[in-house]
Amino acid sequence: MSEASVMMGAGLFDNLRVVLAGSESLSAMPPSRSTASARSAEPDKAVVFRELFDAHWQLIHHHVSCFLENREEVDEITAEVFVVAWRKLRPQKPMGLRWFIRTADNKVRDVDRRARSRGRALDALSRGLQHASEPIHPLEALALREAMKSLNARERQVVVLTYWDGLNAGEASEVLRCSTAAVWTTLTRARTKLRTQLEAKEAGDERLRR
Repeated sequence: MSEASVMMGAGLFDNLRVVLAGSESLSAMPPSRSTASARSAEPDKAVVFRELFDAHWQLIHHHVSCFLENREEVDEITAEVFVVAWRKLRPQKPMGLRWFIRTADNKVRDVDRRARSRGRALDALSRGLQHASEPIHPLEALALREAMKSLNARERQVVVLTYWDGLNAGEASEVLRCSTAAVWTTLTRARTKLRTQLEAKEAGDERLRR
Protein backbone atom coordinates (compact mmCIF):
# COMPACT_ATOMS: atom_id res chain seq x y z
CA MET A 1 0.00 0.00 0.00
CA SER A 2 1.35 3.42 -0.93
CA GLU A 3 2.10 6.13 1.63
CA ALA A 4 -0.67 8.24 0.10
CA SER A 5 -3.15 5.38 0.53
CA VAL A 6 -2.20 5.02 4.17
CA MET A 7 -2.71 8.73 4.73
CA MET A 8 -6.06 8.53 2.95
CA GLY A 9 -7.16 5.94 5.50
CA ALA A 10 -5.96 8.12 8.35
CA GLY A 11 -7.89 11.12 7.01
CA LEU A 12 -6.27 13.36 4.43
CA PHE A 13 -8.00 16.48 5.66
CA ASP A 14 -6.73 15.80 9.19
CA ASN A 15 -3.18 15.60 7.86
CA LEU A 16 -3.62 18.80 5.92
CA ARG A 17 -5.09 20.61 8.91
CA VAL A 18 -2.08 19.64 11.00
CA VAL A 19 0.28 21.06 8.39
CA LEU A 20 -1.74 24.23 7.89
CA ALA A 21 -2.17 24.80 11.60
CA GLY A 22 1.55 24.32 12.01
CA SER A 23 2.31 26.94 9.41
CA GLU A 24 0.04 29.45 11.17
CA SER A 25 1.57 28.84 14.59
CA LEU A 26 5.08 29.10 13.19
CA SER A 27 4.31 32.42 11.55
CA ALA A 28 2.79 33.72 14.80
CA MET A 29 5.78 32.82 17.00
CA PRO A 30 8.46 35.45 17.50
CA PRO A 31 11.65 33.94 16.03
CA SER A 32 14.77 33.54 18.13
CA ARG A 33 18.05 34.95 16.88
CA SER A 34 19.29 31.57 15.71
CA THR A 35 15.94 30.77 14.10
CA ALA A 36 15.81 34.15 12.39
CA SER A 37 19.27 33.70 10.90
CA ALA A 38 18.37 30.19 9.72
CA ARG A 39 15.17 31.40 8.11
CA SER A 40 17.02 34.11 6.26
CA ALA A 41 18.95 31.35 4.53
CA GLU A 42 16.10 28.87 4.02
CA PRO A 43 12.31 29.36 3.76
CA ASP A 44 10.16 27.46 6.24
CA LYS A 45 8.49 24.44 4.66
CA ALA A 46 5.15 24.81 6.47
CA VAL A 47 4.87 28.48 5.56
CA VAL A 48 5.66 27.81 1.90
CA PHE A 49 3.15 24.97 1.86
CA ARG A 50 0.45 27.22 3.30
CA GLU A 51 1.08 29.73 0.50
CA LEU A 52 0.81 26.98 -2.13
CA PHE A 53 -2.36 25.66 -0.52
CA ASP A 54 -4.02 29.09 -0.50
CA ALA A 55 -2.97 29.75 -4.10
CA HIS A 56 -3.96 26.44 -5.69
CA TRP A 57 -6.50 24.51 -3.62
CA GLN A 58 -9.65 25.93 -5.22
CA LEU A 59 -8.35 25.63 -8.76
CA ILE A 60 -7.19 22.02 -8.32
CA HIS A 61 -10.47 21.10 -6.62
CA HIS A 62 -12.35 22.61 -9.56
CA HIS A 63 -10.07 20.84 -12.05
CA VAL A 64 -10.66 17.43 -10.47
CA SER A 65 -14.42 18.05 -10.37
CA CYS A 66 -14.36 18.17 -14.17
CA PHE A 67 -13.64 14.44 -14.23
CA LEU A 68 -15.27 13.08 -11.08
CA GLU A 69 -18.90 13.56 -10.12
CA ASN A 70 -18.79 12.39 -6.51
CA ARG A 71 -18.02 15.39 -4.27
CA GLU A 72 -16.38 13.29 -1.57
CA GLU A 73 -14.14 11.66 -4.17
CA VAL A 74 -13.18 15.08 -5.53
CA ASP A 75 -12.32 16.25 -2.01
CA GLU A 76 -10.21 13.16 -1.35
CA ILE A 77 -8.27 13.37 -4.62
CA THR A 78 -7.60 17.07 -4.13
CA ALA A 79 -6.41 16.47 -0.59
CA GLU A 80 -4.19 13.64 -1.80
CA VAL A 81 -2.54 15.98 -4.31
CA PHE A 82 -1.60 18.34 -1.49
CA VAL A 83 -0.37 15.51 0.71
CA VAL A 84 1.98 14.55 -2.11
CA ALA A 85 2.95 18.22 -2.45
CA TRP A 86 3.86 18.37 1.24
CA ARG A 87 5.96 15.23 0.98
CA LYS A 88 7.85 16.43 -2.09
CA LEU A 89 8.04 20.14 -1.32
CA ARG A 90 11.44 21.80 -1.38
CA PRO A 91 10.97 25.23 0.21
CA GLN A 92 13.81 26.75 -1.83
CA LYS A 93 12.08 25.75 -5.08
CA PRO A 94 8.31 25.25 -4.59
CA MET A 95 6.31 23.55 -7.31
CA GLY A 96 4.08 25.63 -9.59
CA LEU A 97 0.57 25.27 -10.96
CA ARG A 98 1.75 22.95 -13.72
CA TRP A 99 2.97 20.43 -11.15
CA PHE A 100 -0.32 20.51 -9.25
CA ILE A 101 -2.43 20.00 -12.39
CA ARG A 102 -0.22 17.16 -13.63
CA THR A 103 -0.35 15.45 -10.24
CA ALA A 104 -4.14 15.84 -10.11
CA ASP A 105 -4.42 14.37 -13.61
CA ASN A 106 -2.33 11.38 -12.54
CA LYS A 107 -4.61 10.81 -9.55
CA VAL A 108 -7.71 11.05 -11.73
CA ARG A 109 -6.22 8.56 -14.19
CA ASP A 110 -5.65 6.17 -11.29
CA VAL A 111 -9.32 6.47 -10.37
CA ASP A 112 -10.39 5.93 -13.97
CA ARG A 113 -8.18 2.87 -14.28
CA ARG A 114 -9.70 1.40 -11.16
CA ALA A 115 -13.21 2.11 -12.42
CA ARG A 116 -12.29 1.05 -15.97
CA SER A 117 -14.65 3.63 -17.35
CA ARG A 118 -14.29 6.87 -19.30
CA GLY A 119 -17.98 7.69 -19.14
CA ARG A 120 -17.71 9.97 -16.12
CA ALA A 121 -14.90 11.98 -17.71
CA LEU A 122 -16.88 12.44 -20.92
CA ASP A 123 -19.97 13.48 -18.97
CA ALA A 124 -17.95 15.98 -16.97
CA LEU A 125 -16.33 17.40 -20.08
CA SER A 126 -19.80 17.92 -21.47
CA ARG A 127 -20.73 19.87 -18.35
CA GLY A 128 -17.61 21.95 -18.76
CA LEU A 129 -18.59 23.05 -22.26
CA GLN A 130 -22.10 23.74 -21.00
CA HIS A 131 -20.73 26.44 -18.68
CA ALA A 132 -23.03 29.20 -19.89
CA SER A 133 -25.81 31.40 -18.55
CA GLU A 134 -28.56 29.31 -20.15
CA PRO A 135 -28.97 25.60 -19.34
CA ILE A 136 -28.46 23.17 -22.19
CA HIS A 137 -31.25 20.82 -23.27
CA PRO A 138 -30.74 17.19 -22.15
CA LEU A 139 -30.75 15.99 -25.76
CA GLU A 140 -28.10 18.57 -26.63
CA ALA A 141 -26.02 17.43 -23.65
CA LEU A 142 -26.23 13.86 -24.91
CA ALA A 143 -25.12 14.96 -28.38
CA LEU A 144 -22.23 16.91 -26.88
CA ARG A 145 -21.11 13.89 -24.86
CA GLU A 146 -21.11 11.77 -27.99
CA ALA A 147 -19.20 14.46 -29.88
CA MET A 148 -16.50 14.45 -27.20
CA LYS A 149 -15.64 10.90 -28.20
CA SER A 150 -14.29 12.24 -31.48
CA LEU A 151 -11.49 14.09 -29.64
CA ASN A 152 -8.16 12.50 -28.90
CA ALA A 153 -6.61 12.66 -25.43
CA ARG A 154 -4.58 15.81 -26.16
CA GLU A 155 -7.59 17.65 -27.56
CA ARG A 156 -9.73 16.76 -24.55
CA GLN A 157 -6.94 17.94 -22.27
CA VAL A 158 -6.77 21.34 -23.99
CA VAL A 159 -10.56 21.68 -23.87
CA VAL A 160 -10.56 20.97 -20.13
CA LEU A 161 -7.79 23.45 -19.37
CA THR A 162 -9.32 26.28 -21.41
CA TYR A 163 -13.09 25.80 -21.18
CA TRP A 164 -13.33 24.18 -17.76
CA ASP A 165 -10.33 25.45 -15.80
CA GLY A 166 -10.46 28.89 -17.41
CA LEU A 167 -6.76 29.02 -18.27
CA ASN A 168 -5.65 31.18 -21.16
CA ALA A 169 -3.58 29.74 -23.99
CA GLY A 170 -0.31 30.83 -22.39
CA GLU A 171 -1.15 29.20 -19.05
CA ALA A 172 -2.32 26.02 -20.77
CA SER A 173 0.92 25.88 -22.73
CA GLU A 174 2.85 26.03 -19.45
CA VAL A 175 0.90 23.10 -18.06
CA LEU A 176 1.26 21.05 -21.25
CA ARG A 177 4.87 22.09 -21.86
CA CYS A 178 4.22 23.19 -25.40
CA SER A 179 3.99 26.46 -27.29
CA THR A 180 1.00 28.79 -27.15
CA ALA A 181 0.58 28.29 -30.88
CA ALA A 182 0.31 24.53 -30.34
CA VAL A 183 -2.47 25.09 -27.80
CA TRP A 184 -4.40 27.28 -30.22
CA THR A 185 -3.92 24.75 -33.02
CA THR A 186 -5.16 21.89 -30.87
CA LEU A 187 -8.08 23.90 -29.53
CA THR A 188 -9.11 24.96 -33.05
CA ARG A 189 -8.96 21.35 -34.21
CA ALA A 190 -11.04 20.24 -31.21
CA ARG A 191 -13.65 22.93 -31.86
CA THR A 192 -13.86 21.90 -35.51
CA LYS A 193 -14.39 18.26 -34.59
CA LEU A 194 -17.06 19.13 -32.04
CA ARG A 195 -18.83 21.45 -34.45
CA THR A 196 -18.78 18.80 -37.19
CA GLN A 197 -20.16 16.13 -34.88
CA LEU A 198 -22.87 18.38 -33.46
CA GLU A 199 -23.93 19.68 -36.87
CA ALA A 200 -24.14 16.12 -38.18
CA LYS A 201 -26.28 15.15 -35.19
CA GLU A 202 -28.54 18.16 -35.72
CA ALA A 203 -28.94 17.35 -39.42
CA GLY A 204 -29.81 13.77 -38.58
CA ASP A 205 -32.40 14.87 -36.03
CA GLU A 206 -33.89 17.28 -38.58
CA ARG A 207 -34.29 14.46 -41.13
CA LEU A 208 -36.03 12.33 -38.53
CA ARG A 209 -38.45 15.14 -37.70
CA ARG A 210 -39.46 15.35 -41.36
